[in-house]
Amino acid sequence: MNEFNQSGSEHEFSRLKSIFWPIHRYELKKFLPMSLLMFCVLFVYTMVKDLKDVFILRYATCGSTELLPVLKLWFVMPTAFTFAMLFTFLVGKFGSRKAFYIVVSTFMLFYLVFVVVLFPHVKAGHWHASAETIRQLQETWPKIFYYVIPCLTNWSYTLFYCFSEIWGTATIGSLFWQFANQVTKKNEVNRFYGLYAMIANIGVVLSGGALERMSKATELDFDRNVKILVGLCIFFGIASMAVFYYINKVVLKDPRFYNSSIFEHENKKSKVSFMEGIKLLFTSSYMGLVAVLLLSYGTTVNFVEILWKDYLRSTLVNPNDCASMLGNLSMTTGALTIFMTFLSTNIMRKFKWKVPALIPPLCMAGLGLIFFSLVIYNKQGASHIMGRSVPMMILWVGLFTDAIIKSVKYCLFDPTKNMVFRPLDHDTKTKGQAAVEVIAGRAGKAGASTVNYVLTNIVSVGSKISSHLFTIVPIFAVTAVGWIFAVFGLSKKYEAKLLKQSEEV
Repeated sequence: MNEFNQSGSEHEFSRLKSIFWPIHRYELKKFLPMSLLMFCVLFVYTMVKDLKDVFILRYATCGSTELLPVLKLWFVMPTAFTFAMLFTFLVGKFGSRKAFYIVVSTFMLFYLVFVVVLFPHVKAGHWHASAETIRQLQETWPKIFYYVIPCLTNWSYTLFYCFSEIWGTATIGSLFWQFANQVTKKNEVNRFYGLYAMIANIGVVLSGGALERMSKATELDFDRNVKILVGLCIFFGIASMAVFYYINKVVLKDPRFYNSSIFEHENKKSKVSFMEGIKLLFTSSYMGLVAVLLLSYGTTVNFVEILWKDYLRSTLVNPNDCASMLGNLSMTTGALTIFMTFLSTNIMRKFKWKVPALIPPLCMAGLGLIFFSLVIYNKQGASHIMGRSVPMMILWVGLFTDAIIKSVKYCLFDPTKNMVFRPLDHDTKTKGQAAVEVIAGRAGKAGASTVNYVLTNIVSVGSKISSHLFTIVPIFAVTAVGWIFAVFGLSKKYEAKLLKQSEEV
């Protein structure tokens, strides 16, 4: 039987409750803390994700959209690779539970240093690198470093960008979902996973709302508000550790919610080799297809976002307007995710894995086509459609495109992607998941960033990303089609593993 259709006690619910809230009252003891944990993680992720773009696009000296692919390729990717090795070392030495505290504490310490020391003294910290100095360096250094130079001179914003990019991958992928896979029972999976996103995305709405509201202040006040916003991130980061502690010390001690034999197996702390996890990506066709899903998502969404942010920067020149639009994006994403959760949970219960797994690439392909068509139309010289500004239309169409894609990611892509790890043995799960999440997830964005970097630093030095549309769009289309084929291939292997697992039981 397909795992999505194994609803456990679902027949005990009324028709409406099985659609909107298929949770038993006694299960709230486990469901609510797990949802709260994801709420805290997503609040921090949303806030730092938006702030990092504001810093690079509007605060950094000589900041521009073209810096984003450079950051992801030359700074975030090596950081992600280093983090993956450190994470697997920490799990092997201390176990996944202690690793959670170590990782989250490290991130919160950095954000504390940033808001107390680096941000208030950013001009002195950046060695007074003026726009003139940066442009002079761009003229004298090899052209391959044209957009690397502003990243180096604005080093504190670059550091914030790297930590904020890795936070999402580390906490949502390697920490929360790995933990959820370990402690969620089979008859809870298809009922809990989608609803985690619904509760947690209230955090996305609140985070985006806080940013949007504070962005209405003057620029001087917004500098002050940055400290408040980062302070909120630190608060919710500490709260996530408190909730995690409660789950382990109280919830998982209840035999109704956790199999103690799994806990004992976890305590063995089997040595986890990161290189073995990397090897699995190339030697296991199953893990390779999982990696293709993440690579495809990362590549396609990066192309959409980079062009949208290019219009964001060129159309909205005020930092507050830029931050307000990013806040609107987060609020829209959170609201759509909450709404779509009910639809997605029912899709997962009614259909096999392939159907919900196909929806994200189909949405990406369809919405991406509309967005890129508008951008191409604008680049051909059209400035208005029916009396409306095309750049502003692109901003709002891009916002809703990104919001829908992200909500589908949270409701369908993440749950279905994490489902495929469940039939695997413990060692394969532990070795492979961190490698897939961190390396494949980052490599997808790095792949798109590599294309953007080559186009703007080698093919045409100093050019704008938007001038290379007819190179980017075909790559986007091929990647989206490859994603769809990967879903079909992985579906067959996943169903076979589920069948084998049920036969062994």
